[in-house]
Amino acid sequence: MIVWSTIEASCPICSNRTRLREVGSGFVQGQDSDLLVRMGGKHIIQAEIHTCNKCRFSGYASDFVRTISPPARTRFIEEVAPTLVDDPGSTTSRGLSPQKTPLPDVQYHWAARTAEALGLPACEQADRWVRAYWCLRLAPSSYVADALKKSLKKLYLTRAISRLRQGLRSDRDRNRVFLVGELSRRNNNFLMASHYLRRFVERENGAPYLKAAALKLLELSQKRVSQDLTLEEVLYGAKPGKAKPGNSTPDVRPRGGTPGDMG
Repeated sequence: MIVWSTIEASCPICSNRTRLREVGSGFVQGQDSDLLVRMGGKHIIQAEIHTCNKCRFSGYASDFVRTISPPARTRFIEEVAPTLVDDPGSTTSRGLSPQKTPLPDVQYHWAARTAEALGLPACEQADRWVRAYWCLRLAPSSYVADALKKSLKKLYLTRAISRLRQGLRSDRDRNRVFLVGELSRRNNNFLMASHYLRRFVERENGAPYLKAAALKLLELSQKRVSQDLTLEEVLYGAKPGKAKPGNSTPDVRPRGGTPGDMG
């Protein structure tokens, strides 16, 4: 369950009136090894993304109050918007009932393309690609056929890793180092995964529980294991929602500079 309020704003590209959600809070039930915070019901990240139904400009509520120059608006409408198509992965091709608003993973895909068109920093672009990947395990995006989900997972992971690595040249956020390592492991790039996970363990001053997780994930990378896991499974061998007694779920913020930022 999440709590939000609704406001209206004009799309900064085409001035179309768009309803935006201001998210208040949610209830955390655990965390996956790629830092996705698990929640019951609709996930907070699905409420945070918005798309203009007219020009397909996509992003967070804050993106809809940006000041965009006339040349940039023209360039978006003429060069970017026509390429933002819900295919593959349209509601029709996924076997779902057509709906006016694209599925959340598609919206984040479009938001990443929007961020690129606006020249936002690489880490902000990465944030959107990571969330597109996260949405593949959240309903309704999780209902897609396995073959399509596999191709989308590859696309989102590859783009997220690339943008995160670019961002690390100027942004030294310790969680991003961990995230590059774990996303690389899930993407079957075990050499890169080992490099970044080892770097996180040896050089980054991260949270102790993340360092413990990085050590275990490093072992999995060296064994060429790409299995998706929760942090409970990595740290304690426990199933989701059944963390080892005496160990509470880490306090996390679903929204922030880094996906899954620990604060």
